[in-house]
Amino acid sequence: MGVALAGCSTNPPPVVPDGLTVSVVQQRGDIAPGRAQLRLANGSDRPITVVAATLTSAALSEPAAWSARRATSIGSGRVVDLPLPLPPVACTTDDDGPRVTLEVGADDGTRSVDIAADDPLHVLERLSATQCDQDAVDAVAHVEATAVAPRGDGTADLTISITPAGGGSTSALDLVALRGTPLLRFAAGDEAPLGAAVRSGDAPSTLSVAVTPRRCDPHAIAEDKVGTLFDLVARLDGKDVTLSLERPQPVADALLAFTAAACRLTPAG
Repeated sequence: MGVALAGCSTNPPPVVPDGLTVSVVQQRGDIAPGRAQLRLANGSDRPITVVAATLTSAALSEPAAWSARRATSIGSGRVVDLPLPLPPVACTTDDDGPRVTLEVGADDGTRSVDIAADDPLHVLERLSATQCDQDAVDAVAHVEATAVAPRGDGTADLTISITPAGGGSTSALDLVALRGTPLLRFAAGDEAPLGAAVRSGDAPSTLSVAVTPRRCDPHAIAEDKVGTLFDLVARLDGKDVTLSLERPQPVADALLAFTAAACRLTPAG
């Protein structure tokens, strides 16, 4: 009888075991699609089943949710990354740490738990600081790549369109240079000087830089992650900022098609 009573009084294990840690990471392949990863490390001695996960942070305009196709079981000692499409990032100085809500399996179905998340590489802080710089630049002008025109000699002209905001900003924006990518460089080298001064009341204008492949191995193009994301180096009221040059998907596709053609990886027309 004593044994039976002891068995009945045994408390069930907690829904989230001690030893489970959650952190925010961003891998190279996450940058272009605007994504991050929730890294769940199960340091406990029993598995945990995750049905849903949501990241909340002052750096995000709304919670970021893991789009689960099915529940994920994380065995003891295992580490699993859950991809999170990021909502628009907010410019903020709020330093409250991120929190994660997990929907986890339990004996009676599922249960929701809220835990603090680590951000060891300051992913969210970096994204927010970059957004602050982007907001400040956009207050003067919108800058993006808008066209790719192959020359037929292994180079192509990349058109950069500058659309001043036309508002009341008095900031001085200088477009200093573009930096190459793992896939593309410039005819002038790894960096293409721009030397353009922009004010919010200016007329729209364009710049053109000649790009050329940096490498021609087929898998570099097929597995491209950030090969069409050029860094734009600018100076705003004397402060140096570096942003990804915005480029619509058709421009990214045109850059990849140009690279494949210039490297003779596509049949001649």
